[in-house]
Amino acid sequence: MSRTYQVALILLAPCLAWSDTKDTPVGMLLLPGDAKLIRANSETALDAKTPDLLFPGDSLRTGSAPATFLFCAGKTKQTLAPSSVAIFESGQVKVKSGKVLAQQPSGSCFLPQVVRLSLASQQHYGASMTRGDSNPEIPAVPRAKLPPAVIAQLEPLEKSLAASPDDPSLLAAIAAVFEQANLPSNAFETYNQLRKKFPDAVWVKTKLFDLEQTLAAQTRAADAAGPDGNTYALLVGVSKYKDTNVSSLQFADRDAISFADVLNSPRGGGVPRENIMLLTNEKATTAAVRNAFQTFLKQRADKKDTVVVMIAGHGMVEDPGRKKGYILTHDTDLQDLPTTAMPMQELRDLFAEQLSRVGRVLMFVDVCRSGALGTMASTSINNDVAKLSETEGDLFLFMASRPRELSYESPDFGGGHGVFSYFVMKGLLADADEDKTGKVTIDNLIRYVRNQVETSTKKFQKVQHPNEAGSFKGEQALSDLSKPGVPLARHRMIFDSRAGEPMLFAANAPLPLPQDQTVAHRLEAFQKAVSSGRLLEGAGENAMDLLMLLKTNLTLANFELRRNQLRVALEDKAQGILLKYLAGDQIPQTKDDFAAGDRYMEAARKLTPESLFLEGRQNFFKGRAMLFEKKYKEAGALLEQAVRIDPEVGYTFNALGISYLEQAQFEKAIPAFRDAAKKAPHWAYPLHNLALSYSETGDFNGAIRSYMQAMRLAPKVSYLPYNLGLVYQRTGRRKDAEKWYKQAMILTPDSPEPYNALGTVKASTGKRKESEQYYRKALALNPQLLTARGNLALLLASSPDRFPEAVQLWQQNLAQAPDHLPSILPFAEALGNAGRTKEAIVQYQEVIRLQPDYVAARMALAALLLRDNRAVEALVELREASRREPASARIFERIGDAELASGNRAAARAAYELSMKNAEPAARKALNKKLERSR
Repeated sequence: MSRTYQVALILLAPCLAWSDTKDTPVGMLLLPGDAKLIRANSETALDAKTPDLLFPGDSLRTGSAPATFLFCAGKTKQTLAPSSVAIFESGQVKVKSGKVLAQQPSGSCFLPQVVRLSLASQQHYGASMTRGDSNPEIPAVPRAKLPPAVIAQLEPLEKSLAASPDDPSLLAAIAAVFEQANLPSNAFETYNQLRKKFPDAVWVKTKLFDLEQTLAAQTRAADAAGPDGNTYALLVGVSKYKDTNVSSLQFADRDAISFADVLNSPRGGGVPRENIMLLTNEKATTAAVRNAFQTFLKQRADKKDTVVVMIAGHGMVEDPGRKKGYILTHDTDLQDLPTTAMPMQELRDLFAEQLSRVGRVLMFVDVCRSGALGTMASTSINNDVAKLSETEGDLFLFMASRPRELSYESPDFGGGHGVFSYFVMKGLLADADEDKTGKVTIDNLIRYVRNQVETSTKKFQKVQHPNEAGSFKGEQALSDLSKPGVPLARHRMIFDSRAGEPMLFAANAPLPLPQDQTVAHRLEAFQKAVSSGRLLEGAGENAMDLLMLLKTNLTLANFELRRNQLRVALEDKAQGILLKYLAGDQIPQTKDDFAAGDRYMEAARKLTPESLFLEGRQNFFKGRAMLFEKKYKEAGALLEQAVRIDPEVGYTFNALGISYLEQAQFEKAIPAFRDAAKKAPHWAYPLHNLALSYSETGDFNGAIRSYMQAMRLAPKVSYLPYNLGLVYQRTGRRKDAEKWYKQAMILTPDSPEPYNALGTVKASTGKRKESEQYYRKALALNPQLLTARGNLALLLASSPDRFPEAVQLWQQNLAQAPDHLPSILPFAEALGNAGRTKEAIVQYQEVIRLQPDYVAARMALAALLLRDNRAVEALVELREASRREPASARIFERIGDAELASGNRAAARAAYELSMKNAEPAARKALNKKLERSR
């Protein structure tokens, strides 16, 4: 029976280079000490760990301890001295500073090839998807049955390992021998030993992931039986996008639904509805699209089968110079395509890996129908799609246009379709049968679609020229015209709540009912739980518990469908949190947000235990949540591991930078934010954080440049001009500060912060009336804004007749937030200046309760206590201050003053003498006079 096979990828990118080439490392870290490792493509220094692999361009920076590493050129083990920096090259170790303490021969240096910078998303669905488990089923080859050549290679390595059982390079070398000999189960066992010794080694986990997939594919191929193949259809159409910067399309979703109608018809092959996955608009999230590709190319289709894929929508090249293209899904955010879109690189690698294991794939490529998305110009991806034809396998590509041409859509075609998609479908249903044989072949379709599209698009700005590629046979039949078709404009999609996912039905097709009503009830309850977001254990009748109950009632294939649905729902929830994170300070997030992401990822990992993608995201969410608790050490370890797992996305570097920023470790924060901006070059938030770090180091010009760059990327985001105004105000450029505060007001007129900031500018220039107006406007917008109320209080406190108003405002702040130091401190100072000593003392005592190490507050309190004739209490505060700053001449001078005022001349003289030791030369004359008075 002939079938219609249609695969459309709507993508926009120039030809991209293949990314899955494996590199041979030049060395391995054995004893890292407290060294830092900086990868060749990064500025961020990560904690060096055993057994990190070393590649050309990587650098190692030791701290207070030496570091030992294996270097393969010359087969040596070298020890780098403390406080040294070494750069690894292919043939030598270049010591940039410091020295090598020791160098000794190494008997072996045989390290495995690995992908230097892997995409975590490509280490997501592995053996658990293809076989429903995560353990290889093909046993290792016993040693007695190993080829003699392999044994000859293993013997010296095993002898060395017996002498040095903790040397990770020897286990790695043994595993590499097995890999080279095409013994994946033996290699898996060896790498598993390495993982048990070093559970955080990402490259080891990557090797295990790849080997699991290899073993799963071998098991699947051995289990395949039966002469008849199936057709599986993946149909994706996205017209509407969450990101308002992505222009909507008119008919991409309708194209996908109509393709499904054609496939489901007898003329199109009668593909059963259970073999069709239809994702349109909000259903076509990145997680859903990725899961769908993996499902059809890894889990369901084999050598007997045909995979049918159709994706209609937008695509984008992040940066033509970077040559990274992406499929835009419904929840893609243009600020960070690597995090939120479907990388074309991932799809290419998947096809390269799986195409030889699938019977055939035919692809009809209808390119993007817009010349620009947001602030980025889009370009054709046809060259990139054509690269797919270079992989081995039966693949036909028929693209809607040439590179750099647009693909048009219009209501003039079947009531609303893409021009190319419309004529492909019309041709398959009948019109391409030019020689009246009753069948439509590939050659028929190519000639028909070319002619119709070129003729029909002459009325547009430029003619559209379809183009084909691939290793196809032109006489292959695609549809049988002797069988019923469907009217092209007529389509209907019914949602089957029992099945738990969108299904396509032919007109008047009955809905199948499960035989077991208990199972039917559980399926319905499961679908309702997913739809309502009750995904996690402990949430009443939740999807996770229901899925486990269904496991024993469903076939493996049906169980996998539900497991995939829940997995996608969990990933979508976490992706929603990441989308808020991309908005930066425009949508502030809480600890609870990130903690929720952690829970979603933990649940998803139960369904896909081998996923490094999920592990990296969980580490990010967990670490980011810990920053709210100031658990910097634990958070830093998790965020560094997230960077190691997914080194090509920006959000992990940004979070690591925030952890350094909050600890005032600006020299570490700056490279992390620069890496985040480099990995996500259209994301404004890391540039904002970079500007904050520059400001704290006094590099205000760098901060201004970063804000300017961020505003070019996100011109509608108000927190950027607002913070730029703060930089200008801090540097005394009040007019510039005022300009950018007003720009922030224009962008978000309901935001109180810019009005409050403008009030401070006016106050600093003596324009008290205008300043008060701005503060009151800020409070009108947000009556609970503590900073505006406190600033207004400070302004009014300088006028004696309005001091009572100021006191009332401060008291309101403290009633709202009793621990608000920015209110307590100026209130205490104002009370002291107004002669209200006892009230000021109470406020300073509260400051010290909250901040015991606040030395300036203790000294101010001591001065007030002396004024109130409470010298003993004043001395207690001053002694506490001196304990915290034992080298402060000023504190000991105040102690001497207090002792002298109390008549304790000897104690005063001792304090003055201590002060004299650290006093500035200009202060010593006055101190000598006080010493004389204390004698």
